[in-house]
Amino acid sequence: MVQGSRSTHPSLSDRGSSLAYLALALLLAACSPFPKEVKKEVQNQPSFAAIQSKPSVYRHRPVMLGGTILYAKHRKHGTYLEVLEQELNAYDRPIPSDKTGGRFLVGTSSLLDLKVYSRGRDITIVGRVVGSQPGRIGERPYTYPLIAATDIHLWREHVEDDHWKDPRVEWGWGYPGMDWGMGWPMMPPMTFW
Repeated sequence: MVQGSRSTHPSLSDRGSSLAYLALALLLAACSPFPKEVKKEVQNQPSFAAIQSKPSVYRHRPVMLGGTILYAKHRKHGTYLEVLEQELNAYDRPIPSDKTGGRFLVGTSSLLDLKVYSRGRDITIVGRVVGSQPGRIGERPYTYPLIAATDIHLWREHVEDDHWKDPRVEWGWGYPGMDWGMGWPMMPPMTFW
């Protein structure tokens, strides 16, 4: 055994790890609906709280924001959306949560179909901060950050499958490899007492 000699070539396992991390990074980057140039442009954007507190400071600043549509309306020069802000995940989709930074308005010169861009739909927008817009939430005055949208991504609705509402459907019944799955080709009948 020769002491002090160390291979300068990376081991096969090191190369495999590096390739796995590279593949994962490429996969995550590819899953956003926005091109990498857009992602790079908004990479160091201010937080929503900062934008909300002083929108005029960030005027013309490119941002990516998302959330749930609360209200949509056609105006003379396009469509306005009121959005409940939510944090975005790694794919730039709003994360369903009760945690929110507040609300913002999105203005677009496009005439959006209000039946499609309806209340409850998740949306991610890329645009520029225009300033603020005074409004009201119930009886209270509210100042909305106003964003001029350059790109809008409306996410597919979550469709709830009625199959999973069946009380006989429980994890493990009829699914190979899960608890009872190997011995039960079909779900057991429902029993009423």
